[in-house]
Amino acid sequence: MKASTRLRKLLESSNTEYILEAHNALSATIAESSGAKGLWASSLTLSASYGLRDNSEMTMTQVLDVLESMTERVEVPILFDGDTGYGQFSHFQQLVRKLCAREIAGVCIEDKIFPKTNSFLQSEQQQLAPVDEFCGKIRAGKDIQPDPDFVVVARTEALITGLDMSAALERAERYAEAGADAILIHSKAPTFNEVHEFMTQWNRSVPVICVPTTYYSTPEEAYDRAGISLVIWANHLLRAAVAAMQRVANQISTSGTARGVEDEIVPVKELFRLQDTEGLSESERVYGQVSPWRAILLAATRGSGLDDLTRDRPKCMIPISGVPAIEKQLQHMRAEGIRDIAVVRGYAPEAMTTEGVQFFDNPNWQETGELGSLATARPFLKGDVVIAYGDILYKRYILHELMASDAPVTVVVDGSRAFLESDQTGDLVRVSQPPPEGYDENDYRLVGIGSSISRDDAHGEWIGLARLRGEGTPWFSDTLEEILSESGGIECDMATALHRMALEGRIPIRVIYIQRDWIDINSVADVARGNTN
Repeated sequence: MKASTRLRKLLESSNTEYILEAHNALSATIAESSGAKGLWASSLTLSASYGLRDNSEMTMTQVLDVLESMTERVEVPILFDGDTGYGQFSHFQQLVRKLCAREIAGVCIEDKIFPKTNSFLQSEQQQLAPVDEFCGKIRAGKDIQPDPDFVVVARTEALITGLDMSAALERAERYAEAGADAILIHSKAPTFNEVHEFMTQWNRSVPVICVPTTYYSTPEEAYDRAGISLVIWANHLLRAAVAAMQRVANQISTSGTARGVEDEIVPVKELFRLQDTEGLSESERVYGQVSPWRAILLAATRGSGLDDLTRDRPKCMIPISGVPAIEKQLQHMRAEGIRDIAVVRGYAPEAMTTEGVQFFDNPNWQETGELGSLATARPFLKGDVVIAYGDILYKRYILHELMASDAPVTVVVDGSRAFLESDQTGDLVRVSQPPPEGYDENDYRLVGIGSSISRDDAHGEWIGLARLRGEGTPWFSDTLEEILSESGGIECDMATALHRMALEGRIPIRVIYIQRDWIDINSVADVARGNTN
């Protein structure tokens, strides 16, 4: 179905439909993937993305280039905000021909004189075009359109410039008589009342469109009851992008590092996915980044001290800022290119709804330790593999630094000694050297880990994140099998295996020091901390 035909179907729908603003191919792709049924190519946001004023400063050629890039990426229909049609009737005819050639579904023109000024700037001083002249422009566009389904929307700025309702209705009726396929009634009022009044007096069959920029709190049902055919959210994607860019730019400029914002922005690979029509996998092949990495998340336990939070789900599924804790970790892993992920379930496995992972079940999770759970995921213990507790939260940079390590075995240790602030005893460690006072890239080696390390002697705490690669993976696998073959070995934890390896010293186990920036979810207080970080 042609884009123009799909736009007509939206206008003819028995219910109010909605379309989103887009100002380039990237925003169009994002809007379409959100489920938007159509796009509004706004003159305000198109101009702003070029650093220009919304005063007809962007040329027709510039606009057409952007529109063409959008239609090449999306299937949903695009309604172009054509301002005053770039001049007189002959300019508008040229615009219509060029839009149809690029498969743009329709154009909206407003009844102001060229060059136009944005509707919200000195609006009552703006001059409207003579009605007969504007009607002639509408007829000229309809007469020349090569696509019979192409939509011409007539937008009246009568209410914007301070004219009364009768003037707005008269203009809209004349535009409908001239052949407009729809009427856009524009208002700067803070509520829907003004547009609603227009609709109570509108008695023609021509569809009506509105743009609730100033009356954005109006509930959906109000539009439907009033008989609005199409609602345009006309500038929200660009406004959202500007707010995010300002926040990130200020934070990086102030701190001198991107560490604090990395968790709040999409990974570079997401840009690759949005850019490439063949998808992320093709991008990775092009850039030589077919992922050799895999991960195992140990998520079998219910946890203790979490009361009703884990009544019907494992603690890794407790929502943190509305997202299950394990999903936050999976997002980090996928951002770092880890695609092959296994999750070991135990308690309430049916509550583990995570998608895109392979599950291994440990039905004896209450009688076994972490090594018993890990044993169920033996097929994943090969190659380059990350092993992580499923109930930890951490900043993305931590995983990034772990993946940058070229050591056969690497563990992440919090050197802040924050464990002294809590009665909880985690996996305390001894390292070849204490944590540095500032940033350095020296190699640190794991000396010991687990119950044999006292709080006074510990250099830090293992956060439950390790990586095996090269000869480190078979070494760990051999150690695992050795411990499992011993009496009580199935009840042992990860620290037991790492401690034995550290003592054996076949290969140095590298330590990456961090300072806080992680949470182990062991209590309701930990959940509260996660929701505020």
